Amino acid sequence: MQEVGEMVVLVTGGSGYIGSLLIRTLPKVREFEGATIRVLDNMASGKYYSLFDLPEAARYEFVLGDIRDEGDVRRALKDVEVVFDLAGITSVPLSFKDEKGTMEVNVEGARRLLEAASSAGVERIVYSSSAAVYGNVSGFVKEDHPCNPASPYAKSKLLAERLYLEACEEWGLKVAILRLGTVYGFAPGMRFDTVVNKFVFLACIGSPLTVWRGAEECYRPYLYVGDAVNALIFASHKSEMVGNIYNVVTENAKLREVIDAITSSIPSVEVRYVEAPYKQQVSYGLDDSKIRSLGFEPQGSLKRGIKEIAEHFSAFITTSS
Repeated sequence: MQEVGEMVVLVTGGSGYIGSLLIRTLPKVREFEGATIRVLDNMASGKYYSLFDLPEAARYEFVLGDIRDEGDVRRALKDVEVVFDLAGITSVPLSFKDEKGTMEVNVEGARRLLEAASSAGVERIVYSSSAAVYGNVSGFVKEDHPCNPASPYAKSKLLAERLYLEACEEWGLKVAILRLGTVYGFAPGMRFDTVVNKFVFLACIGSPLTVWRGAEECYRPYLYVGDAVNALIFASHKSEMVGNIYNVVTENAKLREVIDAITSSIPSVEVRYVEAPYKQQVSYGLDDSKIRSLGFEPQGSLKRGIKEIAEHFSAFITTSS
């Protein structure tokens, strides 16, 4: 192992939603103090602004490359001890439009990274997976629940998980897998295609929130972006997490609770209920007792995440009802 202050940490997909906050948080963590934070990203998302104004006291390097390219990956892994793998196509609609491309990036990209990491002597890898791998389930699911992915995106994440577990068993790579709930809250590279973030934006600009009647009583697993980052960091130095999968969630909440949290921050918002286009409303949550038993405690909340987003759109908020 390199001396303290010489550690190199690689974040693949570092310009993305979670990655943009992770690369700003790592320098503040004792275990990574003085480390060089290297980012591997092909910038296909166009989120160059995610890299603006990084902490001046920290050390950063950027590798403009593709996780599917062996040369790019090997270059990015030079002298790396810890990898946070956040790269990939994360849009469900896009995965339906381009299933082949999704599999190439999310599955073959993971394979390429694991092969190179094994040769490069990487000490630890944390893989960011998704609760989407469970598919259309009901109730609160644990990590051993059967998976039945309902989209090419979810299928690709499950296949990548299997590659990670195989690499752990066959090559001795120390990997931990996190199945993340639906992420919300402010980050430099945030997305607005998920319900909480999109609803907050609409509420801030004075647009009504359209809710399917009956859906407001359905549970979903919501994950504050700061908790997602903290869980990744937590997994990077917990030896008992090696070779295991963990659900990560801030709170399992009904859509009604999301709406209540939004109206609490933005009282002027109008909520419109319409008939659902189909009867089936999936209601499920994540049982995260496994990671909590190791000492991980989420610090976020819907109220906190919604307030943070609303503050960034405060210029549009009116007090009219």
